[in-house]
Amino acid sequence: MMEQCMLTKNGIPVYSYPNQHLHSFCLCMYVKAGSMYEKKQENGIAHFYEHVVIRNINSLMNGQFYKVLDRFGLSFNGATYKEFVQFSISGAAEHWNEAAEIFVKLFEPLALSEEEVATERKRVKAEIRECEKKKSAERRMEIAVWKGTSLTQTIAGKKKNLERTGKKELSEYRRQFLSFGNLFLYATGRCSQENLEYLRELLEQSEWYDAGSKRMNLAPVPENFFHRSIEPVLIKGGETELAVSFDVDTSRYTDAMLCLFYDMLFVGDYCPMYQELSEKTGYIYSYDDRFERYKNLGSLQLNYEVSSGKLMKAFQRTMEVFRKMKHSPGSLEYVRAIYVDNGDMALDDADDFNWNRAYDCHILDEEYPDIEKKKEAFQRVTEEDMARMAREIFRPENMVVVIKGNKKKIPVEKIKGLIRTLAE
Repeated sequence: MMEQCMLTKNGIPVYSYPNQHLHSFCLCMYVKAGSMYEKKQENGIAHFYEHVVIRNINSLMNGQFYKVLDRFGLSFNGATYKEFVQFSISGAAEHWNEAAEIFVKLFEPLALSEEEVATERKRVKAEIRECEKKKSAERRMEIAVWKGTSLTQTIAGKKKNLERTGKKELSEYRRQFLSFGNLFLYATGRCSQENLEYLRELLEQSEWYDAGSKRMNLAPVPENFFHRSIEPVLIKGGETELAVSFDVDTSRYTDAMLCLFYDMLFVGDYCPMYQELSEKTGYIYSYDDRFERYKNLGSLQLNYEVSSGKLMKAFQRTMEVFRKMKHSPGSLEYVRAIYVDNGDMALDDADDFNWNRAYDCHILDEEYPDIEKKKEAFQRVTEEDMARMAREIFRPENMVVVIKGNKKKIPVEKIKGLIRTLAE
């Protein structure tokens, strides 16, 4: 079984990776849009448009959208990321046609009223207000890592931008959003050739536009990327919170290497970070980890809350994990299994498989024509690859440290001393 591509007469690419053994399907549309591509004065427009276009479908269906979804047991969702927007619809295979008829309404012009746009604006502003209350170390780190670029912008944007974005502005943005080369559809799960042909017929009645340039998922490069100061960023706050980030040149490594490196550090109960910070010491209960990744650059991130009295001990353990990875990264077999032994299990969840295939192959442009090729790529990675990556990534000049808490009690010089040990 391999990925297939169908191109409609009007040029819309539809990728598919069917699995007739499932009872469900998942149909998604991916658009290369989001805060990374937005100017300061329009920041948040992709996220706002995602909200409005779903409300527009309800308007086009005379207010029956959610009723129809429930009637056919369908699930419809939208999500905006920094570099793309996803819409998805999923359900039982026998309701593919009904789902497709709803889904293509994403291409329809905005028919909802200014009052409905205003209502959705209120909802998004409430979402922004909730996010603004969270003055976390993680958010401050994001600003420090991507300083001077569009990647410091939030996905939801600013309330003042929303205030000047009405139906007219959204309709103009629609031409940019539905643009040639920047969107595609992906179908997974139980979908037949007949189903795909029906979708083609519907899409060929849809309109989209020539934006002039194809978006390549290349992150803007901050001026101090790979040239960081060891001075930690301090934030005044109640609970003590630590966030660290490492700059990564993602173009130097394969997708398999990047995934396995991240997993070796942070994923699973046996991974060294969890063992050292929680299981063995009890310094923390859990942590948040993230790899903000683009085709050219990435940011490997970790943050956790810790009692002020255990801050130095926790940070010391954290640094020990990073240093040990340079020489003794451990066995890959504990993280490789989910990609190799369990590789075919990805087909069992049409929704997750859809997201992962689309992201890997058409956002990051990795060449995995089928699951077997991906498994082979992960088999080729060695422990020495992991050690080499650690030596290249875990350096003081690549590291950003943010600490939230009582500034007077944060031992800055000791923190800097531990950061310097990465150069040894």
